[in-house]
Amino acid sequence: MTELRTRTLQTDELEPADLDELTRVCEAAFDRPFESVWQRVGPGLHVLGEVAGRIVAHAMIVDRQVYLGHEPDQALDVGYVENVATLPEQQGHGFGAAVMREVGRIIGQEYGLGALATGSNAFYERLGWVTWAGPTFVRMPDGQRVRSAGEDGHVMILRTPRSPTNLDLGGPIAVDWRADEPW
Repeated sequence: MTELRTRTLQTDELEPADLDELTRVCEAAFDRPFESVWQRVGPGLHVLGEVAGRIVAHAMIVDRQVYLGHEPDQALDVGYVENVATLPEQQGHGFGAAVMREVGRIIGQEYGLGALATGSNAFYERLGWVTWAGPTFVRMPDGQRVRSAGEDGHVMILRTPRSPTNLDLGGPIAVDWRADEPW
């Protein structure tokens, strides 16, 4: 396997050329325009996977609040994973998994829980992530929870040493609303 080097940068540390390259990687992986996605998810920590100085894989951790259980205002600060992408021609070489292992290490050190939404559960399960079995919701700016049934079975969590010991994976889970893709 070609050697992958990972490095981490906060959004404000990215050079314009790095952001352009990340945008190209994500557009190739997701097959859609990506420029507006950076604005939607906001700043965070980017984990870059590079081969021979070229970015081939990426994942991002953003700070979000997740509401567990039935108490509407009890939130847990989580490392929420966004924009996990590998160049299509580089997929299958373990680069995405390597980037996600680094993401998991960071979340384990810095957060009480990791969370993400995906359609690729099996990929993340191999890395220790667990599918949330309960109903999903979006918490609106006024505090009301709105059901997001389309996300059921697609939300995953990563336990850390600081995770609550009494997590009920069958209970409700919610995130704060944001435009386009709340989860």
